[in-house]
Amino acid sequence: MSGFFSGLFSAGTNTLQALYRGPATTLEEMYEGQKARFEAFNGLMSTIRYKPNQIQARKQYWCAQTLFLAQLIQKYPEEFQRLTQSANVSTANDADLSNIINALIHAIDDDYNLQWFLDLLKADGAVSLHYPIENDDDTPLAAVSKGIQFFNGDVINLIKELAQKGTKVVVDNAANSHRDGGSKYTKGSVEELLSRYTDSALKMALHFDDVHRRNYRDGQYAFTGRPPKLDVLNYQRRYIKMVLTICAKLVEQKEAYLESAEFLQDLFTSFPNEDESSTQLPIYFDMQNNAYEVPVNSGFSSGHWFRDTTNLNTVEGIFSALQEPTTAIPLDVVGYAAPDLRRLETSPLDARATSNKTLQNPDAEGNLGCMLSAGIQAQCEEAIRLAEENPNQPIAVVFIMPGCGAFKNPEKSTAAHFISSIKYFYPELQAKNINCYVAEFNPELHQLLEQTNEVFDGKLGELNSLINYCVDPLIRQKTIAVREQLVRLIESEGYTEELDKHLSLTIDLLSTNSPEDRSRISAEYKENAKILQDNNNTLWQALGIAMFALGVVIAIAGVAFSLTGATTAPGLVIAGCGTLLAAAGLGIFAPNDNKITELSMDLIGEELSSSTEDWISSPLRFTR
Repeated sequence: MSGFFSGLFSAGTNTLQALYRGPATTLEEMYEGQKARFEAFNGLMSTIRYKPNQIQARKQYWCAQTLFLAQLIQKYPEEFQRLTQSANVSTANDADLSNIINALIHAIDDDYNLQWFLDLLKADGAVSLHYPIENDDDTPLAAVSKGIQFFNGDVINLIKELAQKGTKVVVDNAANSHRDGGSKYTKGSVEELLSRYTDSALKMALHFDDVHRRNYRDGQYAFTGRPPKLDVLNYQRRYIKMVLTICAKLVEQKEAYLESAEFLQDLFTSFPNEDESSTQLPIYFDMQNNAYEVPVNSGFSSGHWFRDTTNLNTVEGIFSALQEPTTAIPLDVVGYAAPDLRRLETSPLDARATSNKTLQNPDAEGNLGCMLSAGIQAQCEEAIRLAEENPNQPIAVVFIMPGCGAFKNPEKSTAAHFISSIKYFYPELQAKNINCYVAEFNPELHQLLEQTNEVFDGKLGELNSLINYCVDPLIRQKTIAVREQLVRLIESEGYTEELDKHLSLTIDLLSTNSPEDRSRISAEYKENAKILQDNNNTLWQALGIAMFALGVVIAIAGVAFSLTGATTAPGLVIAGCGTLLAAAGLGIFAPNDNKITELSMDLIGEELSSSTEDWISSPLRFTR
């Protein structure tokens, strides 16, 4: 018990210190933050008393991963024979399976063997993406449904039901975090739930990357200078060894191992970084935000094998399952993250342990809508790609709203962004005969999603996409300010015709490429500002100010570029979704190397500051 309170005290102290210090400002501070996160988590997770349902979930996860590993060995015996130099590659009993896993652990010390194994995992994922699903004889093929279908219940049952109808599913894992969630070892959200039914453990290594250099390339790096290169292969080796070690010990010591202190040590403290210049953290904590971090501007996808492992919790059950004739169910999983808007719990620790600007400030204005929309777009693109590559295979996309569980994100605004983004991209799904489902287990959230669907169209989702493609920081910032005021009013008063008008006008202002239309829209924006500034409601007044500021930026940008002879940027097609976005008089939706861009935007910043101050002090002055 004293160990528990000591761990709790350590976790609380490290969390409060991270909250006080705020996000890291250098790479060194970030590494210190990662070490503090390790100390907080390890002390608490190693001493906490787990409930029976948490132990059950842990057993299901690791028994499932061991089962999928054994099936992988069965499918590719020659490859494993070459990798391990074993004369006998067998999964017939616990001794044979343990021997081959331990041989694999030693084999991947060699870089060539490790890369071979990673390529095998990648190839197996590709096989699943193109593996045909046939409906069982008693279930009719799924018909293409019009509109978005809402499902209240366990998403696992929905996936099974669709597979029985011969439909391949593209599902999001609704990741509540930008790092690997630990709840899959205890209980947890949909992300952790899906991991207990798929071969997720080993294939997660395929998403390892040099995170800091990726953030640097994407303009998301929070620190100065170029980050040092990361040995990604070494991180993959240590992570895979950790997974294989746990699987081998589970087979050897049976499921009692998963309730032991040895298991927690193997999970949380094994395979530390041996680089003396590093923090020398064990792999589970060292990989987080260094080699593994869910991208904030889209996400990633991977092919998996799905199996109902609900009742799998013993080693004996693993070998029984290996003998059963089962139908392989492929599953395409898209991972993306919602922002963590909590003030305490793990949030301050995570914000200090990353080099990503967005993840350092998850509650910054606009992150929720932008991250949800980017993730939904990635999921739609993946479903469309799959449909195009498998024209005779029925495809269904299953959307699960992230962020409202562990992160406790605001339900109404999250649902608004979520549903509207789906409806914005839905016509492209329908054009490819892709069925569309929204799954939610919680009855109250399910009802909220259905109500949101009745009220919202795809306009908020369209505005989110415009913002995500806007590369000019000032226009992006001012557009987000307008959108956030619209969302606040929607939460306060509902989605009214008046708000719909302002939302539509904002989209038109950003997307028109006609000078005449832009002039007309700008004039209407000014007229709206006149009306809104007389409103007694401060939310409506704030919307008027935000709209005016955006109108000024767009107007000045258009003038600046027309004087320099710059032309309208070419239309930009959202990959796979066929939506043409035209710039509002300048290249705001595509990279522009013309130096006049930077000069003009500096001018816009100065003009906007003085113009806005004049407007606020004299509300009836709308012309410069």
